Amino acid sequence: MKRKLFFSLCLIFGALNIACGQVQSAWFSYKEVGPKVWQISDNGADNMYLIEGSDSSMLIDDGLGVADILSFARKLTSKPLVIVITHGHPDHAGSDYQFDKVYIQPADSMAARGYNKAEARSGSSSSMLGGRTPAAGDLYKGRILNTRLIPIHEGRIFDLGGRKIEVIETPGHTPGEICLLDISNKLLFTGDNNNGLVWLFLNNCLPLHQYLASLQKQLNRINEFTTILPGHGAPMPSDFINDQVACVKGILDGSLDRKPYQSFAGNAMVCTFGRASVAFNPDNL
Repeated sequence: MKRKLFFSLCLIFGALNIACGQVQSAWFSYKEVGPKVWQISDNGADNMYLIEGSDSSMLIDDGLGVADILSFARKLTSKPLVIVITHGHPDHAGSDYQFDKVYIQPADSMAARGYNKAEARSGSSSSMLGGRTPAAGDLYKGRILNTRLIPIHEGRIFDLGGRKIEVIETPGHTPGEICLLDISNKLLFTGDNNNGLVWLFLNNCLPLHQYLASLQKQLNRINEFTTILPGHGAPMPSDFINDQVACVKGILDGSLDRKPYQSFAGNAMVCTFGRASVAFNPDNL
């Protein structure tokens, strides 16, 4: 009886803390971007999303792994956590070691394992954040877990209780990239598939024409979502995908101007159409 009362109080006070803006962190920040959907910023490096159902919550991506995302997520929800990774890059799967298990498309499992090593996390943080590090209060102090990577595939449905989340495979940026559709709320969580600037020049990126197939697959379902919640940047309307498709087609048919693109991850060419830009490898079309 006491245990049930304690758990109920935790839920009540957790909700009050969120409502009053009392969830504090020097590293993470958050904002509500949908009904019981919080976008969590990993000190500006990437977006993670926490979705709450009536029975459980889902954390979409777990960030660079240099800070304690597990404890921060627990400040936002007391419900059991399901961790789903959109793809295996270090700024999206870097905190896997903080969880007993995470769900990931198996084509990205090996990458996620490699990027989850301490030296890889340190290198990723240095590259993306220019040496910024968390304060002592935001460091992960738990043990390093031998995380189980649970394979997920097209059509898998997670039922959070009154809220169903569907897996949609969208290979391109990585071979195992997925998006997650919050069916009843018409929200699409897209990892790095639908950023304002999408990187298609990294070593494990698929050819551009395969990425185009993933975009067209999304277009075929565009009536099922109204808002895109990307891995980087602000939410966007679903019709943003039209600009992405036009951008990729313009690259493939040579109708768009190409400009040099430089980044910490390598050099490429970049084209822009409307709101969408794609940085790509001209030898991987």
